[in-house]
Amino acid sequence: MTSTARRAVRTSVVGLTSFSLAAFGTIVLTAPAQADPALDRVRERVEQVGDKVDDLYHDAEKANERLLKAESEYQAAKKQLKASKKAASRQSARLDEMTADMGGFAAAAYRQGMIDPTMHLVLSDNPADALNESLMLDAYADQQAKALAVVAAERAALNAKQTDVQEKTARLKVIETTMEQEKDALDSKVEEAESLLATLKDREREILARIEAERQREAERRAAAAARAARDAEREAAQLAQQTQTTSPAPAAAPEPKPEPQPAPPPASGRAAAAVNFAMAQIGDAYVYGGTGPDGWDCSGLTSTAWRAAGVSIPRTASAQLYGLPRVSASNIRPGDLVIYYSGASHVAMYIGNGQIVHASRPGVPVGIAPMHSMPVVGVVRPG
Repeated sequence: MTSTARRAVRTSVVGLTSFSLAAFGTIVLTAPAQADPALDRVRERVEQVGDKVDDLYHDAEKANERLLKAESEYQAAKKQLKASKKAASRQSARLDEMTADMGGFAAAAYRQGMIDPTMHLVLSDNPADALNESLMLDAYADQQAKALAVVAAERAALNAKQTDVQEKTARLKVIETTMEQEKDALDSKVEEAESLLATLKDREREILARIEAERQREAERRAAAAARAARDAEREAAQLAQQTQTTSPAPAAAPEPKPEPQPAPPPASGRAAAAVNFAMAQIGDAYVYGGTGPDGWDCSGLTSTAWRAAGVSIPRTASAQLYGLPRVSASNIRPGDLVIYYSGASHVAMYIGNGQIVHASRPGVPVGIAPMHSMPVVGVVRPG
């Protein structure tokens, strides 16, 4: 399935986001004074629905990444097959030419009456000329035989390579079909979840919006805690270094010196700034499976296109970006770096500074900003 065809596939838009955002301003997010079993049961049900939708979208993103990888391999196999066909055609022409030469040699031998070389030497009026002619014919025949052997070996190798490429192409088509089937199955599950969401009453929708808000605040708290922990660790390391370098102890009455403020991460500049600016300019665009713009994106489509706009070509998929680009530590992250998420490297975002990322998260949620640690980080890479 081509990128154009894949973009034409219906992208599921869950009503969860729209009514969640609409409800943020009206819901009181404080806990009720006393437990309400009925409310708890409703909350549990809608929370399960929300979790199911999240899981389905995550599975869909993994399938999308695998499909992109398969398509990349498929295109490479097509190029290999084309090159092999050209090489086989050239080799076939060369073989035809050599075969024609051998045909001339065979005609000459026929004109000699197919006489045995020894008898030809004995019966010849000029034995010396006959001997030279015989040696020349033997050398020519040996040369032709060797040439044919070389051509046959080369052609056999090319045929084997062509067969291998054809088999690889067929295998990738099977993978592509499998990806399409998996995507269809995930869409049907998402449609089922949408139908369930559509049956929710207003009060249940408010509860679902509350759950979303609570989770967002929790993600922001985790991000802030991680940032504080990193700053504390750097501060302690700086204090320890100062104490180690001090040759004499400070007076007991002297107040403890305040640690020097840690410098902020350097702002984006050059190509990194161009990549960040491009990604930020897409905020509000839709999530589209296989999207590389200009108005719809998937996660790796956004990051790869942003860096291409900055003049740097990087791999297309999240996993290829993780394993194909230089790694940096999370403590040294700076704007423009790419943050890879989940154990299967199925999601990627761009770091923009201050513990924040910009990314294309899932269908129904436009490109936007989120805390860096709102998802499990597996690595950070720096394109350029």
